[in-house]
Amino acid sequence: MRLEGIIDMTRCLLVDEDQEERQVLSELLGQYGFDMAETASAEAALKHCRVNSPDIVVTADRIGSMTAGEFVKRVRRAANGRKPVVLVYTEKANTDEIGSAILEGAAEFLLKPFDRDLLEFKLKQVGLL
Repeated sequence: MRLEGIIDMTRCLLVDEDQEERQVLSELLGQYGFDMAETASAEAALKHCRVNSPDIVVTADRIGSMTAGEFVKRVRRAANGRKPVVLVYTEKANTDEIGSAILEGAAEFLLKPFDRDLLEFKLKQVGLL
């Protein structure tokens, strides 16, 4: 939540069906002072994007039956003209999935298990730190 004139926090949305994955990432990203929100489904994430316009969306490479590329495309449409930074993470490097998500606007890919230093580097690269 942004409180104009008082605090300007980076709004971050985590999207993953797995509660444990969301917990791990929430703890990692929370260390940077981000205003964290979480959803377990693509539909809930898209609704959140329409209402809250996050600055960054961090998502698994597949949410239900939706691929990362399709999800990124829909996030772009749901964000009401804003362009949130989208980071996609995966367990294995699938070049087709990675390519599709990047073509649709994903800024970066991360491989699991998460490396704190690499995550921080990627956040700096996209201008969020």
